[in-house]
Amino acid sequence: MKKLLAIIMSATILLIAGCSSVHEPITTIPVNSETTVGDIAGTIEGDRYVSHAGGVVFKLTGDYTINWPDADKRDQLMNDYTGIEILGPWFMWGNTASMKIDYVLDEHMKEDATKKHTLEEWNKTINYPIKSIEYIDEYKIDGKSCFALKMEIDKNGYDISSLQIYYFQDNGLLVLITVSAESFKEIDKITKNIQLA
Repeated sequence: MKKLLAIIMSATILLIAGCSSVHEPITTIPVNSETTVGDIAGTIEGDRYVSHAGGVVFKLTGDYTINWPDADKRDQLMNDYTGIEILGPWFMWGNTASMKIDYVLDEHMKEDATKKHTLEEWNKTINYPIKSIEYIDEYKIDGKSCFALKMEIDKNGYDISSLQIYYFQDNGLLVLITVSAESFKEIDKITKNIQLA
């Protein structure tokens, strides 16, 4: 009887654990004249980062810190916003990994020009030499295909892995997710917690 009870309890725990790992649906809001920068930049809701206007959810795990670069612009209406992107949160797990989510508004950023633009941008902005770069046309996040750049960077003699993910939303936003870690295995663990609308 004790063995049967133990088996039933184990099966129940596994069933509950399996159910809790299912993604909660993303509730989205339209981007219109009432939308603010904060609506797109997102908020923390319990143990999740959510951008209802951007259509992105990230399940928060581990010991992390968050930096909000555009916090002073959160109440500004999109009709009054003149920037080409909205800087969302920058999550950091100590010195070992980070993830930054930005929302690009630039009309000139078209999907067919992404490869050229991103390489040019990386060459302009990165302070460390890129050892290797790989273009991925079908990087999967939450079952959706995204364009991605996979890079190895030499940071003062240390190899850093970086993945930049480009996801074009139907509302015209380009969600730009940049993940850096000590290895691509670590990056994959982080990206498994991303959900896209």
